[in-house]
Amino acid sequence: MTAAKRPARVAAAPEVIRNGLMVIGPDRPRLIASALLALLVGIVETGILYIIAAIAIAMSGGGAVRLGPAGMGFEVSIATACHIGLAVVVVLLALSFPLAKLLASLSSRAMVRLRGRMLRAYLSASLHYRDTHREGLLQQLIGEYAMRAENSVQQLALALVTICMFAAVLAGAIISSPVIALGMVGGLALCGALLFPIIRRMRQDATKPILTNREVVGRVAQATRTSQEISAFHVARPVIDMLARDIAIAAEAMRKLRFEGRLVPSLFQYGAIGIVLLLVLVLSGSGTGHLEGLAPLALLLVRALTYVRQLQRAMHVAREMAPYITSIEEEVSALEENAWPEGDREIADFRELRFDHVDYAYKPGERVLKDVSFAIRQGEMVGIVGPSGSGKSTLSGLILRLRSAASGTIAVDDVPLERATAESWARLSAFVPQDSHLIYGTVYQNIRFFRDGYDDETVIAAAKGAHLHDEIMRLPEGYDTLIGPGARGLSGGQRQRLAIARALLARPKLIVMDEPTSALDRNSELMVGQTLEELKGHTTIVLIAHRPATLGICDRIFRVEHGVLTETPVSQHVA
Repeated sequence: MTAAKRPARVAAAPEVIRNGLMVIGPDRPRLIASALLALLVGIVETGILYIIAAIAIAMSGGGAVRLGPAGMGFEVSIATACHIGLAVVVVLLALSFPLAKLLASLSSRAMVRLRGRMLRAYLSASLHYRDTHREGLLQQLIGEYAMRAENSVQQLALALVTICMFAAVLAGAIISSPVIALGMVGGLALCGALLFPIIRRMRQDATKPILTNREVVGRVAQATRTSQEISAFHVARPVIDMLARDIAIAAEAMRKLRFEGRLVPSLFQYGAIGIVLLLVLVLSGSGTGHLEGLAPLALLLVRALTYVRQLQRAMHVAREMAPYITSIEEEVSALEENAWPEGDREIADFRELRFDHVDYAYKPGERVLKDVSFAIRQGEMVGIVGPSGSGKSTLSGLILRLRSAASGTIAVDDVPLERATAESWARLSAFVPQDSHLIYGTVYQNIRFFRDGYDDETVIAAAKGAHLHDEIMRLPEGYDTLIGPGARGLSGGQRQRLAIARALLARPKLIVMDEPTSALDRNSELMVGQTLEELKGHTTIVLIAHRPATLGICDRIFRVEHGVLTETPVSQHVA
């Protein structure tokens, strides 16, 4: 299986913006509204900072509070200035709530859309394409990657809001003291130019923890899947050592990234303050008289630099997260391009399912099934036998329309199976896997398996058909008993018969059973056999099996070996 595509590098600012806007999608008007609201907040905040500075000057000098630009202001008492300031604070508080709500909704709504798209793309993709990917792909995309994409959107929105607030504060600083404010802008630009080589290296280094974390996740998934074998072969120590090495490499890459991410904003902020102080020193020594309004400017300067640091931090995180959006888009787009065709022909019944010269290959040039031709008539019970890996399960996937033939034709009566709608064929056919899985829910919910339109009586009838009803009634709450992961378990035989009940629920015309009795106790095997006897003649059964007792009730038996299908006498398998 191939791994998911890995991001080659950390995105530059334009790519971060493009990726973020792509995820935000239809919520761009909300982003614009957030920016406009942030600009308004910045203007109001600039006003309150200016008022605070003016009050401080008046209190130290014992005079009135002067408000407004130099040479154009007006004077008010300290009490009046405080009342004005309190009114401005109320306005700030009133504006903060809608701004916070807009920012929170942007990222959360983006994640809902993204996760929904991932689920639709993955579950709609062909089984053949999903087989080519490593295990845990959907879990990683919908878990870690979606959360990081949400964080990227959050940081991008925060960066835009910060820019708007910074612009408002900067405008206020320019009005207060144009020369020093413009000097501040020059200082920020100079610091940015000096720190650019470090920022560029950070962008390159940020790829390393992304790649190493993906390796760790893949190795952990592998260890989880093979945990029983790890214990049986007593190889826990080398597995732990291998994972510890991977974790250490990932941690070191992340440490370097975090160190540079924390250091650069501090260097930027303190460097800018130093440059501005040098500018003030030069102006004070020159006697040019540009220091009027220095106190309000100092307060605005500190606030502006806080915004700059906040902007740097937001963009740093957004750059770090951006490759995940790129990877999500590549993976989901590939899944969507390999979507399983829905079909355009409704099928309500069938008389015959026919394979004509069908080939199937998981990889080009490596055929698993070769020139398969046979027909199954309505009501027949057909057995499929063959060694492991011979293509039996692949054949069942083709019958169930879960896979598509590489060449040849599979037809239901005169309709190519690939043209049948997935929904109509799912109503006509059902599947009982060798290893059935429970979902967390009641027995009712497990038998229904996400299918609506079946009342409790229909569920009970299906359980009776699978000879499971009596055992369900002995559970603490009968059909309302919670079973599945994290709840009550069932025995292997009970799980298999529940899978049969699940298949019988819609009263299908065709049931494919993959080794239904391979791991059952004698009692469960007898009950499954009884169900098969009851279904024979009016439900078409394709039975992948080896046990003579199971194969003995088949009308015909086909053997698959090295991808070739041949019919063999029933007596050959039950003697």
